[in-house]
Amino acid sequence: MTDYEAYDKLFSKYPDIVTVKDVSEMLGLGIRNTYKLFSDGKLHSLNVCKRILTTKVEVIDYVLQCAQQRGE
Repeated sequence: MTDYEAYDKLFSKYPDIVTVKDVSEMLGLGIRNTYKLFSDGKLHSLNVCKRILTTKVEVIDYVLQCAQQRGE
């Protein structure tokens, strides 16, 4: 799957800028584990008005990177 195909198909119902809650739903993780991804630097974020935001592209890149590490 190319990056363009992944972006077009994965998480299509989510906006381009997502919240921690969105990321949690996208990855099927709890809120604490999602915050840990951000604090560990596995996902890059931007703090805006006390909200942690990231891009959908960042989440898709993370998913594709995890899939490559597993050999899928």
